[in-house]
Amino acid sequence: MSEIQNRAVTLVVQKVGDIAPQSSAYRSTQLLKSALDLYFALGGDEDMAAALMSKARRTRNLRVDAAVANLMIEIAVASHLSDIDMIQATYNRIDAELGRESWRR
Repeated sequence: MSEIQNRAVTLVVQKVGDIAPQSSAYRSTQLLKSALDLYFALGGDEDMAAALMSKARRTRNLRVDAAVANLMIEIAVASHLSDIDMIQATYNRIDAELGRESWRR
């Protein structure tokens, strides 16, 4: 795993405790909440969110790695359009949450 992924997981563990016993369904709910936060931060509206949710279909053949890649691509585009570095934004949040000046060497 990457350094930033390890640190992000450390942050979550610090906040909620051991994540190993958490179900995929629970984590998927947390992911959806974060994705909706981003959707609304980018200017999305509630009516479109509701319409998208009602039309959402489960892609049975999509593997987790492909779904993660799709999500990361959209996050990269959102970061680019907002003129922010997605990795730096993540480091900033981790550093602020963990109360450290910097984890990076």
